Amino acid sequence: MSPPQNDDVVNLVELKEIMDDDMELIQDCFDDFIKEWPAQYVEIKGAVLEKNAQKLDDSAHKLKGTLRYLAAEDAADAAYALETAGKDNDLAAADEKLENLKTQCQRLVEY
Repeated sequence: MSPPQNDDVVNLVELKEIMDDDMELIQDCFDDFIKEWPAQYVEIKGAVLEKNAQKLDDSAHKLKGTLRYLAAEDAADAAYALETAGKDNDLAAADEKLENLKTQCQRLVEY
């Protein structure tokens, strides 16, 4: 598998706009994501395993906000799919959506 291309993991133009071109802030936000992501994943996975729609909605919503702030659209969309599944109490495909979220966030960590 080839390494992720920058432009398909993070929209750098949008990221710089969101963060007012502050490279130190951008680095700090990515550092925070890398530190917090494992615990967030465990929380979301737990909600899927427990079939707890409300917990899934809440935890995926929080992560989605972080990912949108990092201009990581594919990862944010994956979190949104889980948030929507929780909101709609439709956990039938939650395992697949969880795997997609894990893949997209791992790409972001590698970025």
